[in-house]
Amino acid sequence: MQSRIIEAGKMASAYAALTQNPIYFARWFAPDRPEVCCDDPDAILLVTALDLDPDAILAPIV
Repeated sequence: MQSRIIEAGKMASAYAALTQNPIYFARWFAPDRPEVCCDDPDAILLVTALDLDPDAILAPIV
């Protein structure tokens, strides 16, 4: 997911949003849990707030 946000040119905005919420930041950058569920409501909200398509950004890697 991070690579897709980077490719979309939105990582700075994503990082800014995440650093404003310590809980979200910890969840997204936890080394013991590097994945994000495609139906996670917080992930969908963040991706939507970045003006990106959650279906595309959160799609499973096949």
